[in-house]
Amino acid sequence: MALPQQQFDGFRLDFPATLDDARDAVRSVMQWLADRRIQEDECQTWELVLAEAANNAVLYATPEQARQNVRIEAALSEDDIAVRITDHTSGFDWPEKVELPEDDESEHGRGLFIISSLTDHASYLRGQGQNVLCLSARRKSPPQATEDTEATLELMTAEVASCYETLANIFRLIADAGNDVEPVALASRWLDELRELAGADFLVLRMTAAEAARLPLLGGVPAAIAWEPLLDFRVADAIETRAAVTRQDQWFDGGTTFAAADPLRKAGEHISGLAHPLESGGDLAGVLTVGVFKPCWEPSARELNVVRSLGDFLGALLHGLHRRDEANQARLMKRELQIAADIQRSLLPAELPQTPFIHCAAHLATVGEVGGDYLDGILLPDGGLLFVVADVMGKGVPAALFATAFHSLLHSHLELASRPSRLMQRLNQAMFSELDRADMFITAQLVHITADGLGLNVCGAGHAPLLLSDGRQIQEVSADGPPLGVTPGAQYQDYAVNLSAYTHVLLHTDGLSDVVSGGGILSRDELHTWLRRTASAAEDAGASRDSLHRLHRSAVDAASQQDDATFMVITRGARTLSANTQNSLSHAKG
Repeated sequence: MALPQQQFDGFRLDFPATLDDARDAVRSVMQWLADRRIQEDECQTWELVLAEAANNAVLYATPEQARQNVRIEAALSEDDIAVRITDHTSGFDWPEKVELPEDDESEHGRGLFIISSLTDHASYLRGQGQNVLCLSARRKSPPQATEDTEATLELMTAEVASCYETLANIFRLIADAGNDVEPVALASRWLDELRELAGADFLVLRMTAAEAARLPLLGGVPAAIAWEPLLDFRVADAIETRAAVTRQDQWFDGGTTFAAADPLRKAGEHISGLAHPLESGGDLAGVLTVGVFKPCWEPSARELNVVRSLGDFLGALLHGLHRRDEANQARLMKRELQIAADIQRSLLPAELPQTPFIHCAAHLATVGEVGGDYLDGILLPDGGLLFVVADVMGKGVPAALFATAFHSLLHSHLELASRPSRLMQRLNQAMFSELDRADMFITAQLVHITADGLGLNVCGAGHAPLLLSDGRQIQEVSADGPPLGVTPGAQYQDYAVNLSAYTHVLLHTDGLSDVVSGGGILSRDELHTWLRRTASAAEDAGASRDSLHRLHRSAVDAASQQDDATFMVITRGARTLSANTQNSLSHAKG
């Protein structure tokens, strides 16, 4: 019997068919329910039910059956909690009436009785090599209050305002650095700014030096505190040392026990705050510590955004200025552009998401240190995927900064990912005024693919068409609206595609091929021929990406490249990931 594969929108976990992993899986479900404010007594009831159900799913598995994972899924509605457990054992016959065993010492049937007694509905579907146990019970906890639209809009407005406030401060910081000030003077000035913006009482900035075992003090406020001039990495228990070594934020408060040699003890006994590592180009640049003179600091989202975003940029900039002092004026400009390039690269995912149904690989080639192209791949909570390719008009620092704002706004509104047109409208509304003021625009393409890999929705904003192929023919999906920043109230449209008819999908910027104007390095026919041949050969995403990169590189060698070129190849089908696909994102500077 083939069992129905209904989409389960909520928690999902696949785990090995062992008792230890079953217990861990049940704990994960309990944590998920607790995070959604399900009351403790209700969680305890479900923990007992799922402990019995998960044990049944793995207890009688043969060695061959145990090689297949067990899946546990949970979902919440306003009225019910539903759980589904799928295993690959031989299964059993669910009794018409579940009763407590007559023998008190018999374990057989006791678990089914517990499951049936503590849930409102229990059904067991026994299939060929797969069994599904479906459980549900009425919620005892009241549903969470409906989100207040006005409050949500206010919060979104505050988030957008915070993004642009940070962007404006970055512009001011760049202008300050261009006045050829000393790094110490620049740090002192901006630490005071940061303290006010973050609502903090003290800040300490330490930057890396030639001696890797130490972090010297570059600046600290207030100046009345005699901050330790050198932080020795051998003081392993120091808060700042942990932030530098782990490359992770380290929080401290009134309950933190500070090591005797920890430099932060000089700020007082009852302090709280955050030690934030600063990176530049993948290397440690320093540590920024922000805190208050009270046992508990509860910063707002805006204040944390200021500390992290502006602090990161300040650290990267100071790191660059330190290097600039060792070079001549001609190398100075290149170093500053490298800082902006580091920021732009930090927006790119380390790897693109892969699923059993969808594989992808991408390549980004920039003309100079910093380009205007942007790409992203995001695995959504429901198992769906959002792929993004965008092109900011122009190059250099301004293009990179607008790409930063685009990235921040995109990740702030992922709840709209399944409706790319609504997400595109939100991006245009949020960025229009700044793009219009700078006389710039952004072309973009948003592609949403459902968790089962069969449904695709695409929306474009002045962007190149989406290309699809099954190895025999090519389909172009224009899905085009005006670029972001051109029309304040622009309307965008979703175009739906059934992916079951296609194996290969290509997103690209016009630097690769512009089928509308005839620009780009590759012609429309060349691109179509490549895609048809690649799909016909059933190349995986990594191999497809590499072959298009070689074709593009050959064309660049024969002509003068005039634009950044970015492309992403998406393949559908259950293929084993090759080494190339696992290295899913490549980058080259022209």
